[in-house]
Amino acid sequence: MSRKWLVTLAVFLVLAGSSAIYLAWRARHMDNAIRQWVVRDLTRRFETKVELAGLQVTPYPALSVTGQDLSIYYHGRTDLPPLIHVDKFRFSLKWTAIWKLPRHISSVEVESMTITVPRHEEATKKPAEAKEATANGDEEEKSGPNQLVASLIVDEISCKDTVFITLPKKPAPGKPQKEPLEWDIHNLDLRSVGLDKPFHFTGTLTNAKPKGEIATTGEFGPWDLDEPGGTPVKGSYEFTDADLGPFPGIAGILSSTGQYTGRLDQLEVVGETDTPDFSLDKVGKPVPLHTEYSATVDGTNGDTILHPVRATLVRSLIIAEGDVVHEPPKKGKRISLKFTAPNARIQDILSLALNSNKPFLTGPAKLQGELVIPEGNEKVIDKMVLDAQIGIADAKWTSEAVREKLESLSRHGEGKPEDEDAGSAISDLYGRFHMEKGVVTFTKVSFSVPGAAVNLAGTYKLVGGEIDMKGDLKLQAKLSQTVTGVKSFFLKAVDPFFEKNGAGTDVPITVTGTRDNPVIGVSIFHKKIEKKIGGSKNAENSSK
Repeated sequence: MSRKWLVTLAVFLVLAGSSAIYLAWRARHMDNAIRQWVVRDLTRRFETKVELAGLQVTPYPALSVTGQDLSIYYHGRTDLPPLIHVDKFRFSLKWTAIWKLPRHISSVEVESMTITVPRHEEATKKPAEAKEATANGDEEEKSGPNQLVASLIVDEISCKDTVFITLPKKPAPGKPQKEPLEWDIHNLDLRSVGLDKPFHFTGTLTNAKPKGEIATTGEFGPWDLDEPGGTPVKGSYEFTDADLGPFPGIAGILSSTGQYTGRLDQLEVVGETDTPDFSLDKVGKPVPLHTEYSATVDGTNGDTILHPVRATLVRSLIIAEGDVVHEPPKKGKRISLKFTAPNARIQDILSLALNSNKPFLTGPAKLQGELVIPEGNEKVIDKMVLDAQIGIADAKWTSEAVREKLESLSRHGEGKPEDEDAGSAISDLYGRFHMEKGVVTFTKVSFSVPGAAVNLAGTYKLVGGEIDMKGDLKLQAKLSQTVTGVKSFFLKAVDPFFEKNGAGTDVPITVTGTRDNPVIGVSIFHKKIEKKIGGSKNAENSSK
């Protein structure tokens, strides 16, 4: 029995020694073998050319693999950037994985990965060199149906510093090429990775402009090898502390949440944003802005079609739709919107243009128009183009001095200049205007109080508040009825000269000065009478 045990022990030691010698020899020659099956497996999975510049194996204490400069090409197109390029990767294997299939890898660590999605027209091309057996020389085998069974299973891929680039579509003849869309992702974790099924992802990135952190999670795939832009994707995102300051002319800190689903080149996105301190820089005061939106986004170039967007400015609802697109050669995006505000408040709208805690005018307003903000680095207020019309009913003025002037105008317009109970400062206003380069040009402004109406046209500068408008003043009463005593008696003779278009009195009028100190002028028989609204003194002068 002791002899048998000695023989068994000797056989075991011989086998163990032989195995150790074999494994040591195998480890020294393992780099090339593992490199070959990594390249072969990726070649079969992506059906394309794969290059791996270097790979090293460390056999002890565990079988550790490190690779450098991995490139996976799109349909073998070496004339295009690699579909996937990895600077460095590492993973561990059990020794039994050398002989046992499928090989199971629990985790792969990736450093500096770049994913480049080609434009759509490139996705339909397969040049002659790409139709050849995927060119990796002697390192690969042609794959038949049975060979496509996965020989490698990866549970998780952790990526540090990933760049996701989508190449833009080819421009129309005569049009410049758009810039690629690029996303820099700090950390990207992929789970249940495979080409034939969706895999789960989580990632964080810093958005360059507006600068802020985006956290996203969802599912990607299965990968469309023929047309990467058609790969399905769905998920959710959270965008926090985005500073709007880098955008010239606006300010505020934006936060946003939402969900997306669809193809990579046609994502349907729904979400909402909050900017509690939104403002037009150096013009208006900070006000809360909340939006709820639905949009179609082309993930290959960032162009966005906005379906009705519901924006709440303070307490006014504004509904808009349009698009946000890039038009080379300028940098940035061109915003084009049609909007309507059927039940807004004029004080909320004015807050964007007036830096004051007390609005000078309040009341319900209706607003509609078109807004275009071209590309470029100019301030928003300088480059935006706005065509709109606004209607305000039952507007109330907060300045007591203005109310007194308007009540006086109303009394005189009704022909009751001495009746303190007559007249009202409650106003109706309608305007149609065009704004460009910070100047509002009014083609028509109608303003009325009981007994009097003003029709004006002219300009108003947002910065500085300069006013230059002309028109006419129509009164319900005849000119002689606007005064009392002897003046009334002598003016009766000239009443016929001022009766026009159904009005008892129709005289030319101007509004000049500034937003804070407007001056109203009325011309009667070549005599111009000017009154500064809200001022302490009245200025009168005559001109021929």
